[in-house]
Amino acid sequence: MATSITSATLSISSLKQILHDQLSLEQNCSVYLAFSGGLDSHVLLHGLSRLAADYPFSLNAIHVDHSLHKQSAEWARHCISICDDLGVPLTIKTVTLAYDQGQSLEAVARDARYTALAEVLPDKAICMTAQHMNDQTETVVLQLLRGAGVHGLAAMPASKVFATGRLLRPLLGFTRDDLHSYAKKHQLRWVEDPSNQNNRFDRNFLRNQVLPVLRQRWPGMDKSISRSARHAASAATMLDEMGLSDLLYCKASYNQFFPPGIAVLRADQLAGLSPAHQLNAMRCWIRINGIDVPGDERLQSARKLLDESPEKGSVLWQQGAFRLYNNFLWLCNSPDVVLPANEMMHWNPESPLHINKQQLELRASRLPGQGIALSVVEGFELQVRFRQGGEICRMPGEHGSKPLKKLLQDLAVPPWLRASIPLIYLHEDLIAVSSLWSNPHYIPAANEEGYIFSVHYH
Repeated sequence: MATSITSATLSISSLKQILHDQLSLEQNCSVYLAFSGGLDSHVLLHGLSRLAADYPFSLNAIHVDHSLHKQSAEWARHCISICDDLGVPLTIKTVTLAYDQGQSLEAVARDARYTALAEVLPDKAICMTAQHMNDQTETVVLQLLRGAGVHGLAAMPASKVFATGRLLRPLLGFTRDDLHSYAKKHQLRWVEDPSNQNNRFDRNFLRNQVLPVLRQRWPGMDKSISRSARHAASAATMLDEMGLSDLLYCKASYNQFFPPGIAVLRADQLAGLSPAHQLNAMRCWIRINGIDVPGDERLQSARKLLDESPEKGSVLWQQGAFRLYNNFLWLCNSPDVVLPANEMMHWNPESPLHINKQQLELRASRLPGQGIALSVVEGFELQVRFRQGGEICRMPGEHGSKPLKKLLQDLAVPPWLRASIPLIYLHEDLIAVSSLWSNPHYIPAANEEGYIFSVHYH
């Protein structure tokens, strides 16, 4: 939830109160401030350095150099000078941006910056950034223009999980004017990024052209919009709680073969919910599995799979996929199945076998009376292949044999996963299908050890 503390003026005492009362900053913790050298981060760095004596925490600064401007080296030297004056250790992290045409340079730079911060932070450290109330206003308006829901309109929270610790934004309750007054009072000096005047970027256009006009008409708009963001954050929390409850109701128990990054729900249970609950549960499901939520059109298409109740169906987007099969709705973290190498591999089951650039790992463990008898395979190399079509599984007694395709259908293995299942051969005899099936002609005696095979994904 977004938390915002408004004070008449920004001061050392008000900052201390926020850190203590609102953000629950613990004593003796490690704080790392993202320090650009600009006004906002310099104000926060100065304030935090003044608190060190009576509010003990270890303070460090991180400067991320994006190498986008000629002045970047000069800015880094400025940051070194400021940190030396304040007695704050500084780490400089240089990143190289790689982005495709059509991508937002702002978004790419932001993602690279937070990735760099996470790489520098020690375990369970606190990272602080200096976004303020005006930044919150810009974020909310941008989200509105993009058609965001309540999660987007919640904008920037004052505290959230980050890396192995937390990310804190202690200045969200103060305007840029508040920060400027603080800097003037303490005679701070800072650098100005000339790209902030480039109105080609959406945020700059809002900041420089649109919002000043709105503030003339509505002087208190930043506080109002900040309050709206907090309302949106509260609503988003409630929707998440409802979504988790619905997901628990639709939870599926599916013990067959499937790789990590794939989650499963009961399609009939989900179909029994109202359309609004379905969409909310699906959004919640996607977020908790670490996948980017697709646009409304894709979500509606996925929901219609439930309405139409086909035996099969799929909705794909760049970051993921919904797939319907056998009354289960599957959420996959990629629209494409992991495809292993087609060539035959030789394998000594005493050691793991790495497959397809180590995306898959095939292992064998020993258990008495189960799997494939060690006495049968001892002294021979096993062969590992993948489905090509026409494979036959030997069955016990009068049943003779069964096509592998029919076996996988009987085991309810989804079609898109079947090509990635390792098939284990002894000579030309199929003796095991991963952990799903073992050839009954090779079962060990009750007191004899056997190999149990399993697949692990990386």
